[in-house]
Parts: sequence; structure tokens; C-alpha cells
Amino acid sequence: MKTIVCIGTGPSLTFQQVETARRKGFTLYAANNAIYMAPDAALLYSVNLAWWDYYWDMVRDLPCEKWSTSASVADKYGVHWIAEKNAKGLSTDPDIIHHGHGSGYSLVSMAHRAGADRIILLGYDLKYAKDYDPKNRYPGSTPRHFFGEYPPTMQHWPSKQVIDGLHVELLDLYRSIAEQGLVEIVNCTPDSAIDCFPTVNVDHVG
Repeated sequence: MKTIVCIGTGPSLTFQQVETARRKGFTLYAANNAIYMAPDAALLYSVNLAWWDYYWDMVRDLPCEKWSTSASVADKYGVHWIAEKNAKGLSTDPDIIHHGHGSGYSLVSMAHRAGADRIILLGYDLKYAKDYDPKNRYPGSTPRHFFGEYPPTMQHWPSKQVIDGLHVELLDLYRSIAEQGLVEIVNCTPDSAIDCFPTVNVDHVG
């Protein structure tokens, strides 16, 4: 069985979780700054040109495949490029991924594209603090990411899709993946807002 662990940047992510997945021999895929938890990841995905500009010197020599759906990123840094589409579920076209307006969602599409029989989610909290205030650019009283906040040029301030701290639009997109049933997905993110996949502690995944 080919198991790919998609590692997001949620605040619950820990080195111990990643080490457990590594010890079990699972393939690691990292989104954005999750690469710092898994510098040995097989694949790094980020769409944002500003992200690559800021972190390129730190990731350029890592052995992982580097992917983006941004043609500007591919042209500037020579990373792999793949077309994207704004659609629900997972793409069945290997030349296109469904982006879901987020690198974590895109990463799941990349894992499916790679032929995963099972996808494990780590760092997929999909939660902000309830006092998160996008109008005033206040991230809230609890961290949005395991590392805190991105530099100002990369900070995102979702409004309509975040209600009471929950990414409601993204949650619906993950439910559309579950409804497809194309691949087994196990959510190993503690206290994740994603409610459509089985939840298991990564220590207990065989």
C-alpha cells in the first residue's frame, strides 16, 4: 500500500507526529513551511510567488520535488508546474489539480495524482481563534500555524469563508473529496475541524 502523508501548517503539528510517520516508512509531502518539519519530504508544494521569493535560499538545495501551480514560480525558480482548476473534489485529470484556494488542499490533490492508496493528514486544523478579526488584520488569540505567522507580505485574511473560527468553505471542499471516495483518507490532525474522514492518532496507523 502506498501511503502519502500530507503535512499542512496547522498549529497542532509537531515534530513527534512527523517523526512517527517517517518511522513508519510513509512518504512525506509538505505544504509551505511544513518543509521545516520534514526537510526529507519527497515533495514540497507552494503556490505563492512571495513564499518562494522569501524562502528560496532555504529550500533550494533540499532534495524534494518542488511544485507550484504558479507559472511565475516555475519560470523564476525552475520548479515543476501543474495547471490548476477551481473545482470541488479531486481531479481525475493528471495534468490538472483542484486548488481549493489553499496549499493544503492542493497537496491532497498532488498525493492523489501520485497514486496514493491512502492519504494521511497532519497539520490540517482548519481553525482560527474565535476572536480572529480579518478586517483589523488580527490573527486571534491562538496561533494559525505551528510557527506563528507568515511575514506580512504572505499573510492571508480570509473573511467570508471563516465563520466563528472555522474555514467553512474549505470544510465543504474536503467533504466533496470524501463524497467522491476515490482514495482512502485518514485525518491524524488532533482536534481538526475536518469532520468527513476517519480520525486516528498517527501512532495507531498501521
